[in-house]
Amino acid sequence: MALEDIEIAGQVIRAGEGIIIVNETANRDPSVFPDPDLLDLQRNARRHVSFGYGVHQCLGQPLARMELQVAYPALLRRLPTLALATEVEQIPFKHDGFVYGAYELPVTW
Repeated sequence: MALEDIEIAGQVIRAGEGIIIVNETANRDPSVFPDPDLLDLQRNARRHVSFGYGVHQCLGQPLARMELQVAYPALLRRLPTLALATEVEQIPFKHDGFVYGAYELPVTW
């Protein structure tokens, strides 16, 4: 809630008004990330805020990093032919919640 009137990017927020910051806007600043809406697995994204920052850093960050470094490579070694069982356009993505992702991800191997 704003304690006093403030202007941000041309939008005035009056004292007493609340704002909601939408998670989907994180890491989408084109001045920081070129083509921010493009999935680029080779992108040097050292300044991302996917796991929060500082005292607000996600406690699950070490687990997620371990999964990326250990579990996924192990899965791909065990199932080398793992692939989507449908076209990407057919995958139902979550756009209505706190966390972005897919409702389901049909795969084959």
